[in-house]
Amino acid sequence: MENSVVRIGKERFAAGLFWQPVPTAAVAAREARIVAARAELAADLFCVRRRGVAQFGLAQRGAGHRPGMRAIAAVVANFLKETTWGGVFAVDDRWLYLSVRKGTVMPDGDILFDAEAEAQRHLQEESASGGWDVVFAPAGWQVPGSRSDDIVRLLSPLADARLRPVVRNTAVPILAGAGCVVVAAACVWFAVIPARQEIVAVPNVPAAPPPPPPPWQGQPSVGALLRVCQAAIEKTRFLPGFDVEAVSCGSGGVTATYHRRSGSIDWLPKNSLISSPDKVAMVTALPVAVAKRQGPETPGTLPALRRHIWGAAQTYSLDTEVAEQAPPGSAALPGRAAANGDAPGFRVITVSVGGKLPPSALSGLLAGISTFVVDEVVWQPMSWRVKGKAYVF
Repeated sequence: MENSVVRIGKERFAAGLFWQPVPTAAVAAREARIVAARAELAADLFCVRRRGVAQFGLAQRGAGHRPGMRAIAAVVANFLKETTWGGVFAVDDRWLYLSVRKGTVMPDGDILFDAEAEAQRHLQEESASGGWDVVFAPAGWQVPGSRSDDIVRLLSPLADARLRPVVRNTAVPILAGAGCVVVAAACVWFAVIPARQEIVAVPNVPAAPPPPPPPWQGQPSVGALLRVCQAAIEKTRFLPGFDVEAVSCGSGGVTATYHRRSGSIDWLPKNSLISSPDKVAMVTALPVAVAKRQGPETPGTLPALRRHIWGAAQTYSLDTEVAEQAPPGSAALPGRAAANGDAPGFRVITVSVGGKLPPSALSGLLAGISTFVVDEVVWQPMSWRVKGKAYVF
């Protein structure tokens, strides 16, 4: 079933691709083939976006995608002047959700919905975290401040991001010549070679698997996670007769711990986690999805990290901890071969920053650390703390 193909006018476009940024368009095809080799993706087609931010998108024939189709997400992104936007468009009796941040089509920013209600709910969840310059939505949805442009008017005429097979097929262009070569080789063999040569078996050496992605790739955006966690912590549920001790938040959800003041555990909600007569916890999911980090990141150095953290700590009266974790057995960066002696892998540095400033005020400091990953945001009465890891050379 061609459930990921939309027809607009006379042209059929590919939707529902998995998008990834690359340093340059020149390396996009190679990177696309490496990522497509992962069995869980089941990708047999890809495209390269050469206009704007260099990216590749992975597609599947099983979804109706065919070589030569243009990818609808890249077509619209190439047309719009705005670099950060998201929205839903009515296409071919279905609903297309697109999301672009800083000119990059997001990995989960190209989705085709069959049900209008599902598409509308998804747009509400994604737009709740903010950050978009423009929001597109059908006029009937009455989304405040949104635009209801017809997608037909947002299609770039450029022949960019066309699908092509992951596996190169070079047999067709040389098929006719190959037949002649085989006949000629056979004649030479029987006329010149006096005896049959022993065939030497070539060992079947398996191809090396693609290198694993770096640990920070695909993690939540630092700024987005801090904003979502702060909002979630500030809305911590009140429990009668119990006082809040601390609230922690991460990509996995929010955990609030309480101690009994004068209440009874009989008053608590059924989903409360009771560890003792005087201790209780509540666990909830994040209210909205958190945007993923985008673009390539290169680890810095430990001295530069310390200067960045300690300088800010002295300026804003922050309590900080910067410590190196014990090195794992092998921590070489993808693409750096230890066998060649070129193997000083990255080092894992735990970072903890706390004080009276809320996470939104710490966002600029922590988002400025390349490869920094937030583990949790913790609130205790009169203080906030952000804990995470940074990867450095």
